[in-house]
Amino acid sequence: MNNPQTRTTHRWWVIGLCLAFGAALSVALGQDIFWDTRNYHLYNAWAFLHDRYAMDITAAGLQSYFNPLPDLPYFLLATGPLNAWPRLLAAVQGLWFGALAYLVLCIAQRLAALQQRRFGAADVCAALIGATGTMAVSQAGSTTNEIQLAVFLLLGLYVLMPLLSATAPPRPLARALWGGLCCGLAAGLKPTAIVYPPAMALALLIAMGAGRKLAWQAAMAYATGALAAFVLAYGYWGWHLYQATGNPIFPMFNQVFHSPLTVSGGGTDGRFLPRNLWQWLFYPFFWIGKQRNVVTESLFADARYALAMLAILALLAARLIRGPSSVQANAGTRILAIFAAVGYVLWMALFSILRYATPIEALTGLLMLCAVHAWWPRLWEKKPALRTAGFVLLLLVILGNTTYPNWWRGAYARHAIEADIGEVELNSLVILAGSPDAYLAPLFPQAENIQFVGLTWFTRASQDRGLWTLTRQRLGEHTGAFYLVRRDDPGTADELALLKDMLPQYRATDCRPIHSNMEISRGGKDMSQGLSLCRLQKG
Repeated sequence: MNNPQTRTTHRWWVIGLCLAFGAALSVALGQDIFWDTRNYHLYNAWAFLHDRYAMDITAAGLQSYFNPLPDLPYFLLATGPLNAWPRLLAAVQGLWFGALAYLVLCIAQRLAALQQRRFGAADVCAALIGATGTMAVSQAGSTTNEIQLAVFLLLGLYVLMPLLSATAPPRPLARALWGGLCCGLAAGLKPTAIVYPPAMALALLIAMGAGRKLAWQAAMAYATGALAAFVLAYGYWGWHLYQATGNPIFPMFNQVFHSPLTVSGGGTDGRFLPRNLWQWLFYPFFWIGKQRNVVTESLFADARYALAMLAILALLAARLIRGPSSVQANAGTRILAIFAAVGYVLWMALFSILRYATPIEALTGLLMLCAVHAWWPRLWEKKPALRTAGFVLLLLVILGNTTYPNWWRGAYARHAIEADIGEVELNSLVILAGSPDAYLAPLFPQAENIQFVGLTWFTRASQDRGLWTLTRQRLGEHTGAFYLVRRDDPGTADELALLKDMLPQYRATDCRPIHSNMEISRGGKDMSQGLSLCRLQKG
């Protein structure tokens, strides 16, 4: 095993296995028809590629203003070379999950080296505990991009870990810069990862020793890389939003930037924030049993987070009672524990949406391993069979308690994305009443000649503001044909009432159903709720 060629071959074998599993898992889960996919992930990429910003108004509601860059790869593949190969598309998208699993294993291996012990079966089980978490597995192959962000963040952690070794690696500041680039890229692609770069910076500084000059230099190099990557990934889009709205992160935190297009407010979804003191203190323990609408919309159960919280508390107690076993071992443990703890607190305060906690979830098993190693170090040295059996049992118990959420998977069709919409007149305007309908926009025949206007809760929330005025003006000045995309859903009643307010003389006629594979569940259930295209005529 000490032969370099053997190690290289083994590593490629592990990479292949992880990627193959990620691809297979994604295919097995089914076609991604998640609400967000239909609402904005597909539309935003199309709007970016076709410069729709002067033609369309909030076709995907509030989410029309999200950075489209992370959605481009899936959209280009789904509408291009893999359109007729939906299973292959799912397999390619699932490679990200395989990369995540492999990175967790690599981090586990570096952690073992920092703790000056052999990497073994218990480490693999600990890595699998994190890699099999509810959020990572359920999002495999999806367009949410949370797994992609977790890959970049964990890659940053992996790059930084050699800085904690007793022998400093060559060019340590360059390594810190690269770690920052990985983490900053994640935050720039999707702001749901914005809480993690500062958590990583603090973890790096403390793990290297806040009293050391090199630690501060490394933290500064990391911050420089993170900021540069963030600007690279988000700078263009932020500038575009600033020019269009006056708010570089519109509509988020508009109470700070005061864009005239909508009301002053945070814009973030506060449904899942802790509701009382007990949840603020012990939120992960509320997720052990099956529940929904606490930190996710879908039914799920996961004990990993609660056990990881207990592990961090156990590490703190061990540090206070037993002291550090060695500088290296303590540094490896500290960077994981501080990153997870600080990232969790920031995540909970800003989002509390569990999908966004995927990077923390991936490290939960390693935190449990660190706690056991801190309290029973001789277990690793004297009784390898016992420690392996213990972590195998822990993995099985956790898996037995786990309920994976269902993020709207569908049956495979002839094409990855297809819809039978029918012809509309050229230079017409299509009103999308409610959500999630924006994915249909690029599927319209000659869509480049059609204007799309979304009427959603965000339009109503912007009443008497610039966005409301722009929408009324666009509808009032249009001289071509009007069409309406609607659903027979009580939830769209407000949007249809909004349409009546803005076009009081028009009524829907000649409605015809829209058939799309994005509206059919894996079991064949039609979820379209009467999705149809109607012509709007005066009278």
